[in-house]
Amino acid sequence: MVKYKSTTEVLKIIKNKDQIRNFGVIAHVDHGKTTMSDSLLAYSGIIAPSAAGKALAMDFDKEEQARGITIYQANVTLHFTQKDTEYVINMIDTPGHVDFSGRVIRSLRAIDGAVVVCDAVEGIMTQTETVTRMALEERVKPVLFINKVDRLIKELRLTPEKMQEQLAALVSDFNQLIETYAEP
Repeated sequence: MVKYKSTTEVLKIIKNKDQIRNFGVIAHVDHGKTTMSDSLLAYSGIIAPSAAGKALAMDFDKEEQARGITIYQANVTLHFTQKDTEYVINMIDTPGHVDFSGRVIRSLRAIDGAVVVCDAVEGIMTQTETVTRMALEERVKPVLFINKVDRLIKELRLTPEKMQEQLAALVSDFNQLIETYAEP
């Protein structure tokens, strides 16, 4: 099954606004936003699955590639089918470094939802809290994505029970952010 569409086919889909979704990927620096974006690009057929996590396709600028961080927000249009309905999904990969928070805010103003990527070991960091607060202020619905779960096994060597505790604490911390910053 072909996962990509021609421009003409995409234009047919976007005539129905109910079939358009806009979301962003936000997080603390180095928690895996761009790598996760690569995985979504691979699933959509835009890059090879073997390149996911290595291509860093959304980091298009030479300075970003040299420094290994996202400096500029980048967007891509993805195709998705669910229950025989086709959707166009516009995704924005945002910077994670605090110096580029203004670019994150601008991106948040163009999206409906945000995937908040959080490192399973590092947990909720300062910029995680900042971008989540900014998303809620812009009325963007955040969803937590716990990344780098393999670090709990490889680096910390946690038992399954301890892993479950660590992940539950992370979810609880994120829910506390929502409770603190979201409108009633």
